[in-house]
Amino acid sequence: MTDFLENVRDIQDEDSLRQVSRYAFELSSLRKRIDLAEEKLKELKKEELKLSNEEIPDLLLSMGLTSISLDTGEKITIEENLHVSLPKKDLAKKRIVLIWIINNGGADMIKKELIIDEPEKKIIDYLKETHIPFKQQQGIHPSTLKAFFKSKLGITKGSLQEIEVGDVPEEANLYVYKETKIK
Repeated sequence: MTDFLENVRDIQDEDSLRQVSRYAFELSSLRKRIDLAEEKLKELKKEELKLSNEEIPDLLLSMGLTSISLDTGEKITIEENLHVSLPKKDLAKKRIVLIWIINNGGADMIKKELIIDEPEKKIIDYLKETHIPFKQQQGIHPSTLKAFFKSKLGITKGSLQEIEVGDVPEEANLYVYKETKIK
């Protein structure tokens, strides 16, 4: 009887192992399909970016237009936009950008925090005794930073251009581009 039960368990284990093998093959195949789909998506996004930021804006602007309505009822508009960011790891570069922003009317946007790496025990005790929460950093919310530069560059509707792109320190990673909007 024991031999019979062991044979049944062996058969069940073999069936389970075959099922695991099928699932593993299926999973591997699925992951390969996902990789291919992600690669295809990257290619499609590059094509979309080229049409949206280069081909259509260049063609419309060469005709002296910034918007056009199509027979389909869709309206195509070319808008100027930008990307800007503070350096995260290089504190010297970040400081250059922050000083430039302060000198160009953006001091009130800068958020300050205090962070003390491995502070002495007496500092921690004092902060705890006085119930003072603490950390220090300087930064600007990405949306606030973008709005600041859009305004300074005259991209925001109703704003006057106060600076040129070349006035901005390269550490700000500023990139101005045209973008096609279809509504």
